Amino acid sequence: MPNTQLPCKLHIHSLELNVNLGWRSKERSLSQAILLDMDIHFKKPPKACTTDNLQDTMCYAKLIEEIRDKTAVKQYKLIEHLSADIYQLAKKTLPEEVCLTVRITKYPNIAGLQKGVSFEYGDNASS
Repeated sequence: MPNTQLPCKLHIHSLELNVNLGWRSKERSLSQAILLDMDIHFKKPPKACTTDNLQDTMCYAKLIEEIRDKTAVKQYKLIEHLSADIYQLAKKTLPEEVCLTVRITKYPNIAGLQKGVSFEYGDNASS
């Protein structure tokens, strides 16, 4: 039987979102692909660890759909604002006791920049 007191995490890795993002209006006029990573920290395992029922945990497919719907209709100037917006949306959906970190990676057209630029926002954001 699983230990129901152990902390655990759910990671959403490299979810591609198409968003209108950029400081200049020309850059925001076309959607661009960014990557979203989310770390969801549970203080204790969801009940689904023992029941194997979707109703006993959070549905990440539904969360992803809500994020896609919201970000598809809005324009963002900065990845910082986009990160905070996604964080707020996810916190409303997730159980109250979870900690959440959102990481956005953007790939601006900057000479020599190989792996993009990331911004992390949330309860467990790295220092």
